[in-house]
Amino acid sequence: MVTNRAENRFETIAPSHNQGAAIHLVQSPRFARWLAKVLLFGLIVSIFGMALLRWQQTSRGRGQVVAYAPQERQQTVQSPIEGIVARIADGLVEGVEVKKGDFLLEVSPFAANMVQQLEGQLRELQTKVDTANVKAEAYGQNVAAFAEALEFAINAATEMVSAAEAKLKSKQRQVSAYTAKELQARLNYERQQRLFEQGLKPAKEIEKLKKEWDISKADLESIHQDISGLQNELTAKQEQLEEKRRVSQTKIDYARAMQQDALGNAATARKESADVQIKLEQMQRTNVVAPRDGIVFRLNVNERGATVKKNDPLLTIVPNVTQKAVELYVNGNDMPLVQLGQEVRLQFEGWPAVQFAGWPSIAVGTFSGKVATLDATDNGKGEFRILITPNEAEQKWPPNRYLRQGVRANGWVMLRRVSLGYEIWRQLNGFPVIISDSEPMDKDSKSKPPKLPK
Repeated sequence: MVTNRAENRFETIAPSHNQGAAIHLVQSPRFARWLAKVLLFGLIVSIFGMALLRWQQTSRGRGQVVAYAPQERQQTVQSPIEGIVARIADGLVEGVEVKKGDFLLEVSPFAANMVQQLEGQLRELQTKVDTANVKAEAYGQNVAAFAEALEFAINAATEMVSAAEAKLKSKQRQVSAYTAKELQARLNYERQQRLFEQGLKPAKEIEKLKKEWDISKADLESIHQDISGLQNELTAKQEQLEEKRRVSQTKIDYARAMQQDALGNAATARKESADVQIKLEQMQRTNVVAPRDGIVFRLNVNERGATVKKNDPLLTIVPNVTQKAVELYVNGNDMPLVQLGQEVRLQFEGWPAVQFAGWPSIAVGTFSGKVATLDATDNGKGEFRILITPNEAEQKWPPNRYLRQGVRANGWVMLRRVSLGYEIWRQLNGFPVIISDSEPMDKDSKSKPPKLPK
């Protein structure tokens, strides 16, 4: 009985002991449980931290150092004429420093007597100009003389027309008197004729009255003929007046046309003379001088006797820079957000720097600048150029010894300050920096974001 009870107790206790050992074996180590709690706490703190921690949004661009003034950027000196390099300045090599106006080299024309030939052409053209001016002056005098003669002829012919008109009017005024006289004679004749038929008047008196009536009719017919002749004479005088006017005007027009032709020849000769004068001045400007203070960058002609064409590059000069700038190209997605005067952080090639994105205040080796110029269009690749000038009030850029034209540079245009969580969400979704007016931003921000078109 005792033995059976012991066996039953052992059977009861044994399974419980084995089950506790198995659970103990599958549990996580204490360090793993502690690490999980720490990570969970860190995740919760990070979520709240991203909502509170501020992040500086930037628009990144790449570019190079240039001169702010276009006149101080790299310049190519071209050949003024077509010819042969006759002389090169002593010591003119790449890297040498030159001053404005220093002699660099001389280019002579191919023809040795080209200058003399051009001077001869210039004298001949000047003679043509003088001759044409004399002809124009002579024809101008003819125009004035013909105009004066026309005036005299017109006045004389006009007076003759006026005299003919006066004679015609005088004759026309006499018609009424002769008409009345003829009418009176006819009436007397007819009255006396009736009396003669009644036997009250003699035939001799009737014949006398008939003769007086015939004379009156003849006088009236004569006055009408005179009027017709005077009308024809007036018409002839008027035609003579118009003929003199046409002939004189034709002479005036011809003289004026010849005058204009002479003036045109003079203008053509002057234009040709100006062209020859320009060529002569170009031939006389055979000496090439330095356009600005700077350093010879490339020397394309390095020996005498080399042939060059007009506008061929002779050498390249890098002028001395008075004000440096950085030429950055930013993405078109960020271009609407860039404004004049915005702060820019710059990192120059060859100058050690550490840039912490989002926290420019702790960046090391970067330099401050401000946006000075925005291009109105892109460079054909969807990128827009902006010029950055130094912000001397905060930090000076490296000296010219380290910061030469062409040095590559990275730039970050400072845009807005937002929460870190929002920036991570924006980057994951690929949204632009500003998508609506309801986005979070600092209350003390100096610049307001522009509204994007809907």
